[in-house]
Amino acid sequence: MQRSTAGGSLMAFIVRRADNSFSEPAPGVRRRGVIDPGFLPDDRLRVKVLEMVDAAAWTVVAEQRSLVWLQVLSGSVDIDGEPRDRGWIVMGTCGREFTLVARGPAVVLVCHVPNAADYDPALTRGVRADVEWTREPVLSSEHDTRRRIYLASPSLWGTDAVKGEMIIYPPGSSGAAHHHEGAEHFQFMLSGTLVADLAGQEHELRAGDLLYNLEHEVHAFRNDSADEAAFVEFFVPGRNTTVWVPGANACAWNPTGQDFEGRTPVRDIPSHVHGAIDV
Repeated sequence: MQRSTAGGSLMAFIVRRADNSFSEPAPGVRRRGVIDPGFLPDDRLRVKVLEMVDAAAWTVVAEQRSLVWLQVLSGSVDIDGEPRDRGWIVMGTCGREFTLVARGPAVVLVCHVPNAADYDPALTRGVRADVEWTREPVLSSEHDTRRRIYLASPSLWGTDAVKGEMIIYPPGSSGAAHHHEGAEHFQFMLSGTLVADLAGQEHELRAGDLLYNLEHEVHAFRNDSADEAAFVEFFVPGRNTTVWVPGANACAWNPTGQDFEGRTPVRDIPSHVHGAIDV
């Protein structure tokens, strides 16, 4: 696995899909290392992608003091006997074990926070959450055409050790430059192409690429293409402060009254500035 630094004094880095190494830990399972053990100085996060053929099986374990989440990126997978497609995220902590069996070709994002109980000691009791994110409220940006869906929050996961969301960028959309204090976070590209402005240096991100930002690193994104683009981003730990560059409008998000499929969402989230309320 290789990584390329993206500029700035604190050295954000991009892990390109094309640079990842693959292993085959089980028949029909290809595992792509994105952030492997030891890749980060404090080992706060590990990220892998599983590519599974039909009926292939794999087990994922959340060791003591750790947190693991699985996001189905494509296809369908039975997780502990329950069918889960791309509309689902499943999280477990401290001793939870997940058995995955693919229903046809499937791709799963696997993220692991080895020392999650350092951020939330209550996790040692062994928490599990299954989130059907396509039923969650879609929020629209007050200042542009971007949309947001929360994926990980105290209300959804029962912990603030991790916070996560999906951001959708229609063609021509962009967000104001900002940084975060109190956490590190990554963006994993789901689809499309985005330009990441990282402390004044521009880098193209494509599906399967991961951008990792340390604390205080200034970043912004825009979609110069003719196609919609989307990424998921996750913060470790979840509680942090967002600071916009001087002159930028704070990013406020308003409810649309719909979920990802245009239905009535399963809950309500009021208008708010990102990070200002628990969702």
